Amino acid sequence: MLTGLNIADTEQMRAAARALHQMGAPAVVVTGGDLERATDLLSFTSKQGVEQEIFKSDRQRSKSTHGTGCAFATAMACHLAQGRGLPEAVLLAKAYITAAIANAHPLGHGVGPVHHLYRMYQQRRKSAMPAEPETAH
Repeated sequence: MLTGLNIADTEQMRAAARALHQMGAPAVVVTGGDLERATDLLSFTSKQGVEQEIFKSDRQRSKSTHGTGCAFATAMACHLAQGRGLPEAVLLAKAYITAAIANAHPLGHGVGPVHHLYRMYQQRRKSAMPAEPETAH
C-alpha cells in the first residue's frame, strides 16, 4: 500500500522492501498472507548492508483473518520489547498469527476475527520440572 506496488511473489516483496528503505525505513516486514504460501519478508539494514530473511508457512484456509496485520505488528513489538532480535520477533509473531487464525471460530458471513486468546483455552502443558518436595519442620 505504501509503495503502490502489487505483491504477488518474493521478488516483488524485495522490490517493495527496497522502496520502503529508500523512504527511510531501516527495517521493514512485507507480509504476503494472500500468497500461495503465507510468506513474510524481513528486510533490515546492518553494518553488512541490507539483510533479508524470508519466513514461510502453510496458508490458513479461513475467513477468520480480520485483525491479522495489527495483531502481527503488536506481537512483533512485544517480542522486541522483551529483547528478542528482529528475525526471532518476526518468526514468533508469525507463529502466533498462524495459530490465532487456525484456532478462530467462524463468526457471521463475512471476514471474522482471529482468536487472540486461543492459548487460554488450550490444555496447560505439564511442567518439565517435578514439584519440589515439601519438608517437615
